[in-house]
Amino acid sequence: INSLWDTMGAEMADGKRTWLRSIPIKMPTLRFRAKITLGFALVLAITAVSMGIAYLGFERISGKVASYRQSVAESDLARNLDRELISYQGLTRFYVVTAKDDDEKAALASEVKLKNAIDQSMKATTDSARLDKITRLSREFRTFTKIFGNIRTLKHESDQISQNQLMRDGNNLRYKLEDMASTAAEMELPAVVFSAKQVTTQLLSATGLTSSFVLNSDIAVANSAVARLKFVANAVHAIPTDNEKVAVLVKDV
Repeated sequence: INSLWDTMGAEMADGKRTWLRSIPIKMPTLRFRAKITLGFALVLAITAVSMGIAYLGFERISGKVASYRQSVAESDLARNLDRELISYQGLTRFYVVTAKDDDEKAALASEVKLKNAIDQSMKATTDSARLDKITRLSREFRTFTKIFGNIRTLKHESDQISQNQLMRDGNNLRYKLEDMASTAAEMELPAVVFSAKQVTTQLLSATGLTSSFVLNSDIAVANSAVARLKFVANAVHAIPTDNEKVAVLVKDV
C-alpha cells in the first residue's frame, strides 16, 4: 500500500509539472512608439529626481552663502561703528581743549556719522546678544551727546562772559587809568602819573593772564592771574590821593 501511494504521488507531481509547462508565458509586447514614450518618461522621472536633489543642495548652499554675507555685513558695520566712535571721542576731547568753532563743527559732524552707524548696525544685526550690546551703546551715546551739549553751552557762555564782560571791563579800567595819568600830568602831579602807569602795566599783565586762562583753562595760569590782580589792587591803593579830583578817579578805578 505504501509503495502504491508513493507511486501515485510521483505520477501526480509529474502531471502537475507537465501541465505548468503547457501554459504559455505571454509578456506584453510594446510597439516602437510606446517604447520611446516609456523611455522618455523614465528620462523625465530621473531628471525630476536629479533636479529635486540639486534644488535641495542649492537651497542649503544658498542658506550658507546668505549667512556668510550677513556675517560679513555685520563685521563691516562693526568696524565702521568702532571707527566712528573713536573719531567722535577724539574730536570731542579736542574741542574741550581748544574750544574753537572749527573743532566744534568737526565734532558735531562726527556725532552725526556715529549716530548713522549705530542706526545701521541696529537694523542689520540679527544676533540678539550683539543687538543688546548695540542698544546699550545707543543709550550711552545719547547720554554722552547730552553731556557734550552741556559742555558746548558752557563754553559759549564762558566766551560771552570773557568777551562781553571781562575784556570790556578790563579795557574800561585801562582807559580810566590812562585818563587819570593824563589828568595828573595836566595838574603837574608826577607821583600820580608814575603810579597810574605802574597800575596800567600790572593791569595789562593780569589781562594777558586772564585771556590765556580763558583759552586753555590752565589752573596755574588762573592762579597767576589772581595774584597779578592783587598786585593791581595794591598798586591802586598806593596812588597818592591828596588831590580831590585824583581821589575821585582812584575811587572810581
